[in-house]
Amino acid sequence: MKHSMIQLDDLPDEILIMIFKNMCQADTVYSLIGVNQRFNTIVYDSIFTNHLTLFEHSSDGSICSFTDSMLEIFCSKILPKINHKIKYLHLESSSMERILLATNYPSLYGLCLYNINLETAKHYFFTLSTLLELHVSVTNFSDCLYLLDGRFNQLHTFYVNIAYTRFSRLTINNTENLPNLKVFSLSCKTVTFDFDELIVPLLHRMINLEELGLFVKVRKKNTFVDGNDLKKNIINKMSRLNNFQFDIRSTIHIFNQINLPFNKDIQYIFKDFHNNLIISYVDYFSETQQAHCRTYSYPYLWNSYCEITNNFPSGLLFKYVLKISLHDERPFEHEFFLRIAQSFPLVKYLTLANNKPQNDKQNDDNKNLPIIKYPHLTALYLIVAHIDYIEQFLLHTKTHLSNNVDLFVVYHAIEKVTENFTRNTTRINCEKLNFLGIHGIYKIPQYVKEYFPNTEILNCEFE
Repeated sequence: MKHSMIQLDDLPDEILIMIFKNMCQADTVYSLIGVNQRFNTIVYDSIFTNHLTLFEHSSDGSICSFTDSMLEIFCSKILPKINHKIKYLHLESSSMERILLATNYPSLYGLCLYNINLETAKHYFFTLSTLLELHVSVTNFSDCLYLLDGRFNQLHTFYVNIAYTRFSRLTINNTENLPNLKVFSLSCKTVTFDFDELIVPLLHRMINLEELGLFVKVRKKNTFVDGNDLKKNIINKMSRLNNFQFDIRSTIHIFNQINLPFNKDIQYIFKDFHNNLIISYVDYFSETQQAHCRTYSYPYLWNSYCEITNNFPSGLLFKYVLKISLHDERPFEHEFFLRIAQSFPLVKYLTLANNKPQNDKQNDDNKNLPIIKYPHLTALYLIVAHIDYIEQFLLHTKTHLSNNVDLFVVYHAIEKVTENFTRNTTRINCEKLNFLGIHGIYKIPQYVKEYFPNTEILNCEFE
């Protein structure tokens, strides 16, 4: 029987398009334009040209520019030929100028910018006054106000990630209404002390808003940001709002506080919220004298879920979350980790901060416990974890780690858990580690390297 060799050019257009759609669009355009007329016709199609991401992700997830030679090809030969078909551009700051100046973009109405600062924005954005959609990450809240000072009066969709939310001395027009804005999402992972003074007045300018997303951490003096706050200051001010997705974590001090709300009180406040299932619960931390209220809409659409406690509700699925952190003043038992694995099946990055020993550890050792699996886990941070939790993850009778996990841990803790790097019941998971970052020892002994035969081991100092 003779074997025939089928080349890419032998396949019908429909099959080629199916193949190319599973590739990075920028890579597809870069690799195939100029090969022949048939490939040119295919990759000039709007499927591959209307939404371009012109940067790369490094192995640690950070954003970096294309190489100079690749940028040169795009800017001189590719973008001028497809500029009228480009509707969305995803750019990073170091190559943004070169790409924006390479040609005109008459059909552009969506721009996603990464690692950009306000001065760069001031320099270029005046040429984009007809922009309809903008996704951007900025440093300060004032940068957000600057982008909403009227220069983009046609803007109807605005997604912004803000590093810090705080007052600024800059003089910015931030009082005019934004009647054309229909979709707005604000995300800030650092704490804001000025939610009522900064974020709420900004939202009041969006008089015709239909969709709103808020992902914020708030610290207030006496009260939580609860359902009453949201209804009074946001929902009742937006008559056209029909989709409100949010994750709001608010913290108050509990010095001499009385009549603090319980979980059932918080839940009752949201009884009139019909658009989404609302999850809300309160944690009280006596050691730090703080109370935390977590309130969010479900399904949960963000990719991170931080500061999970024992109050975390059972039975929910978070299919978009890749990064989680666990923190409590009460111990985490085996059952808690089972709930976490079931609720976050795609988690890649897990951080744990808890110095309380497990209560049920001795009983667990005598039980036939279900083995917990984290099939997608790639990084595990246990720097400020009690040794019981290091054991929880390294004992193969409790946890099944996937291959190629990076573990960050204190030396004396892992030394104790592994019984001076001789324990067989931790050896199986330890042999799966891709990287071990150890804090608290300068020189790595040879017997440690032998216990982790497939692992790169480095001394790491953590703040």
